[in-house]
Amino acid sequence: MIKIGLRFVDTSQAHLQYAAQLGVDGGFVRIDHLPGIAQTGRIDRPKLRELITRLEDLKMDIAGIELRRSHIAGVLKGEPAATKELADLRESVRTLGGEGISLVTCGFSVAHADEHLHPWRGYSDEPGGRAGTLLRTFDAAKLRDSDLVTWGVGDPKSAIRVPETEVWRRLDGFMEHILPAAESAGVRLGFHPNDPPMSPYRGVEQPLINPDGYDRLLARYPSDNVGLLFCLGTIYESGADMPAALRAFGEQGKLFAIHFRNVRGLVPRFEEVFQDEGDYNSSDQMRTLHDVGFDGFVMPDHYPGLLGDNDAQDRARAWCVGYLRALIQATKNGRGGA
Repeated sequence: MIKIGLRFVDTSQAHLQYAAQLGVDGGFVRIDHLPGIAQTGRIDRPKLRELITRLEDLKMDIAGIELRRSHIAGVLKGEPAATKELADLRESVRTLGGEGISLVTCGFSVAHADEHLHPWRGYSDEPGGRAGTLLRTFDAAKLRDSDLVTWGVGDPKSAIRVPETEVWRRLDGFMEHILPAAESAGVRLGFHPNDPPMSPYRGVEQPLINPDGYDRLLARYPSDNVGLLFCLGTIYESGADMPAALRAFGEQGKLFAIHFRNVRGLVPRFEEVFQDEGDYNSSDQMRTLHDVGFDGFVMPDHYPGLLGDNDAQDRARAWCVGYLRALIQATKNGRGGA
């Protein structure tokens, strides 16, 4: 069953109730928003149960937990802090599995270990949408030498600060500690592609930018608990055949969740637009998910900036959820169109 999920910006009752009123089936909660994490690095299990109950009362589920890059910054940077981060995360995965939360999503992007910096390097909000809508836009021409990461290896004067072999080594270390715990707890790990899908980016060679990178990931960690948080936009921006990849990974049963956005353009310049106006047909992608029997959550992910919207982008989120609800219903009824 295809369900609609939102990223819960916070877990206040008003925020959750608003999502339920839109017709959302569940939400992705940032790990740093889980009770206890900010204080001890580990989940307060009784308070997590309270959150689950509040969602159930609103007829929603926790679709998954988003592992923020800042939560594993030591792992991504190859620094000593990784030891505690991995121990805490391993315990959190066990707790999540024990409460029936079966998905943790991860963007293993070394280049974004400093994700607190906004906007990301090379990104800006530009009034390029209809009637001046602000669009999240990437332009590689805006990248400067000062944007190169400072947590590399080897020659600090080199344009390549973190080679691909080192990225895989850090990911291997992450998986060595977390995958066994996830498997025993019944928790799946869904990996988002590297965003932006270019290599190198900020001096980091990025292996997970296209379907070939995903194939390597799945071959390296051949587990039923390893799969994809498949982002339509990021895979398309790489220049790959995104619709074919969506179908192929769906037929393999490796689609754990979907970021359902639309875009215009490819690397080195692209912009994120509403789902009804990008380079590809959103209804075609929804039909593919239906055809392969996808059972999980699709979420709008990023939102264009509408006039008068609030920080949570409630207006844009309402538009995107309504569009996805209509698209899912039309697809089920065999009437999905352009």
